[in-house]
Amino acid sequence: MRTRPSRLAAAALAAVALAGCSDPGDQADLGPRTAPGTVTVGSAGSAASKVEALIYATALRMAGTPVETRLGLGPGEDAAVAAVERGELTVAPALTGALWERYRPGAAQPTKAKEEESENPRAQWDAQFVALSAVLPEGLGLGDPTLALDQPMLFAPKEAPSATLRGCEGLSGAVAVPAGSPADLRGRYGCPTGPVVAVADEAAAARAVREGRAALAQLGTLSPAAQDLVQVADPDGAVPSRAVVPLVRRDGLTVAQTKRLSAIAGELTTADLAELVAQVESGERTPEQATDDWIAEHPLK
Repeated sequence: MRTRPSRLAAAALAAVALAGCSDPGDQADLGPRTAPGTVTVGSAGSAASKVEALIYATALRMAGTPVETRLGLGPGEDAAVAAVERGELTVAPALTGALWERYRPGAAQPTKAKEEESENPRAQWDAQFVALSAVLPEGLGLGDPTLALDQPMLFAPKEAPSATLRGCEGLSGAVAVPAGSPADLRGRYGCPTGPVVAVADEAAAARAVREGRAALAQLGTLSPAAQDLVQVADPDGAVPSRAVVPLVRRDGLTVAQTKRLSAIAGELTTADLAELVAQVESGERTPEQATDDWIAEHPLK
């Protein structure tokens, strides 16, 4: 089993302090003291959100919690977050960067301190977690963010020389960008690139790279189109993270229940989630089947 670094526990403590919470109990946990009854876990309409919600729901059930699921809320990927805000859900998967944009629109996202070890991207996640916890609406909290990222990034052919956002090495060629994906590449990655080649979708962007019409493609980290390519390295956290995290009603979970959600944090990776999404989107597995398979391989203790 993977384990989270001890720095995240410190981050959670700092988040409570920043939020001005007065809690005589376990301050490293963002849940309330008592919460009898059924916990309602919901998701947005994407395959990723459904799988994430089912993983959280299964973890709670394994601890003896009665759970009701409401999957595929819509319209929009923020539908489940809005349902938690309204009190219609107890738990929903969210993305750290997307939550920051929701509650602090236009504000620069927090990054790791300059003195942090640049090879440790979790330093950025910790800074983001602390700052985000402090700006959540009253009554909402976060469990530990997972290792799974859901965001557009640059991808290159596996056989190409290694490319990195540190020093902008290997980023001089044309970039295939799907419709609806961020187009200000220099602003997003902090590096000059070759010209943008606009394409219809992520499959077309990956195909442009395979056929030599572009050197790079901008793809979602969970996209099946990215499976035959390699992600451009971002060792210094130049791109703000969108890590999967449970958004919770503080009055809806006990300490023990919130800790069950946090058990997922060190287990669910981007590669894991991308594989599950591919299985669901191809019709190979249902979200429930994909989740059961993952839980069987990752005992949550």
